Amino acid sequence: MRTDATLTAEEPQSTSRNFGPGYRLDAKGRHAAEDDRLSLLEQIFDPLSRRRRVLVQPGWRCLEVGAGRGSMAVWLAKQVGESGHVVATDIDLTYLKRLDVPNLEVRQHNILDDSLDALGRSSFDLVCSRLTLFWLAGKQETAIQRMVECLRPGGWLLDEDGDWGTIAPVDPPHPFSARYHGAYRAGEWWTERGYDPTFGRKLSVLFERCGLENIRHEVTAEVVSGGSPWARWWQQTLEAIRGWELADQGLTEAREKEYTALIAPWPDKSFWFLTPLVHACWGQRPEHKPASS
Repeated sequence: MRTDATLTAEEPQSTSRNFGPGYRLDAKGRHAAEDDRLSLLEQIFDPLSRRRRVLVQPGWRCLEVGAGRGSMAVWLAKQVGESGHVVATDIDLTYLKRLDVPNLEVRQHNILDDSLDALGRSSFDLVCSRLTLFWLAGKQETAIQRMVECLRPGGWLLDEDGDWGTIAPVDPPHPFSARYHGAYRAGEWWTERGYDPTFGRKLSVLFERCGLENIRHEVTAEVVSGGSPWARWWQQTLEAIRGWELADQGLTEAREKEYTALIAPWPDKSFWFLTPLVHACWGQRPEHKPASS
């Protein structure tokens, strides 16, 4: 299998078999690498995520779905104080079980399949998630509806998710640009793996369908260079996905060429690129309305 081949925009798309969607970043067998990748994720996203959670008040009950290494859960625990409580869930507790915070409870839980009674229906002032729903391809609305069921009347749901197809070089003459575009194809690389590369922009529609009101939706992006924390995080993410596919079903030569073209640019400081559009959406569960007389 060649790993030194290049892919240009003129070459045909991969004809290899499709992979079904699923979570591609399992830490099993690569705990140290995943710990480092998640640490970079926190460095990149936590400052903005904290700002987006400024509505949290002392005494609140908060639920974080897909809490990862737990940095935001720990921050939430500080915000709610001794009179509040935070529940942090994930399907893998490798990193969360290291936490020791009095008002922070860690639970292994799958928001799609496990009982909501274990968390507490209609009991949370805030339910939040970050970069989690994208991986639940075809089931995001179900996940959102189940998170809504955990909210008390008047409680808030917050999700942060991306339009991952919008990652793009900003300098067309750069040696990596054409090869990158030829492999990524404006996010079609995700589509053939069963994901929606424009998922993030649909959050407000899904929130409305699930009965939320007072919906607010904002979008952020940056232009950064190779070698930056964002570039290192994205390189590690792609390498993890490549490893997952290699172990699961193997890689055709065409897919190996794609990964070579996608991974090569990120250590290069002369490679400037637009990060994905990261969407943040807030919605409030309606208060109980008094019965009409």
